[in-house]
Amino acid sequence: MEEPVYAGAFLDWCYNSRLGRWTTEVVLRRTWVSRLYGWLHDRPGSKRKIRPFATALRVNMGECLRPLDEYVSFNDFFTREIDLSKRPMCSDERVCVAPADGKVLAFTAIDPERIFPIKRSMFNLERFIGSEALAKKYAGGSLVIVRLHLSDYHHFHFPDSGIPGEAVPIAGKLYSVTPYARDWFVPFYSENYRMRTLFASDHFGQIVMVEIGGFTVGSIRQCYACGNRVAKGAKKGFFELGGSTVVLLFEAEALRIDEDLCAKTGANLETYVRLGEPIGRL
Repeated sequence: MEEPVYAGAFLDWCYNSRLGRWTTEVVLRRTWVSRLYGWLHDRPGSKRKIRPFATALRVNMGECLRPLDEYVSFNDFFTREIDLSKRPMCSDERVCVAPADGKVLAFTAIDPERIFPIKRSMFNLERFIGSEALAKKYAGGSLVIVRLHLSDYHHFHFPDSGIPGEAVPIAGKLYSVTPYARDWFVPFYSENYRMRTLFASDHFGQIVMVEIGGFTVGSIRQCYACGNRVAKGAKKGFFELGGSTVVLLFEAEALRIDEDLCAKTGANLETYVRLGEPIGRL
């Protein structure tokens, strides 16, 4: 499948033309640009964009809790709640579930010092996680990347029951997290604004959960209480305006990622997974 692209011509220009790449580097990746864009889409006048957007990106309105006319702004629609009965959680305690709707890539036996390409971006564990000590602790572990599309439900949830720690911000810029660039490796894993949470899960050890802000996503909103026990599938937070990414990092031997996800990743293909579906098991 090929996902529909909103404002595709503009994004292609941003990442594949000389002037566009210069503009992206000098202006568009700045946090204030995304904040201004977000502010404009919080205004009531942005409501006119909702219906064309929903149509162009084939948003499943059957899952929404409100009809289109009841949203007061574009960002109100973008951060919409859905009927979570449409996202049943796998109840098996031995199964770890997807924390969000999105396209999944899965990697095993991560080398903390190795730099390798992931969908037109370079990945290095220490730079991504922002901690040499944590990178060493998770050496040889597993990595699950969930890339949200603009049309997806933009809330993220806990993949297991357990006790979450504080969400620690890691300062950065805002590149697009979708692989629009053809010849340019976009450094969003190491340079984008992100938030890191250590999650003491009940069944899969300490999981590092990282939310990455993308182009036009100036805000990552957390909804949980640090130190309070959460149930599997409990809401953790949401992204405002734009596609973005949730990453789960597991210690070595804490989880066996489902083989189909690993096989598709090895073939350079993402697999669409919905919130609550299995991604791995003990």
